[in-house]
Amino acid sequence: MDDQSTVYEWAKTYDFDEEQLQYATILALKILDGQCKMDYDNYNLFMSVYDGICDKVATPFDKKVHKIIELARTNDPIIPKDEYKEAIHALRVAMMKDMDKPTMKAFKQLVWGEMC
Repeated sequence: MDDQSTVYEWAKTYDFDEEQLQYATILALKILDGQCKMDYDNYNLFMSVYDGICDKVATPFDKKVHKIIELARTNDPIIPKDEYKEAIHALRVAMMKDMDKPTMKAFKQLVWGEMC
C-alpha cells in the first residue's frame, strides 16, 4: 500500500460518484464505530481516502455528519472520543439503511485496486 499522503492526494483528485462519496462517509463511521472488519493498515487507508474526499472544494457531505466525525477522531484514526461514540453509532446505523453491499464492495475494490 502507498503511504497515507499518496492515498490522500489520490482521493482528493479522484472523481468519485455520489454513492462512492456517501460510502466513504459510512465507512469512516463504521471504522470509528468498531464495526469494520479490516486490519489496521486498511483502516488508515480508508480514513486517508475519507480525508482526501473531505478536503475537496465541493464536497456534498452533510456538514453535521462531517463535523461529528472530525470531532470524534483522536490521534488514533480508528478510536473515537468516548463522548462521540453514541453519535457515531447512530449516524452509521442511519446511513447504512440506504447502502447496498455491492456498492460497498465496489468502493473498497476501487480503492484497493488504485492504492494497493
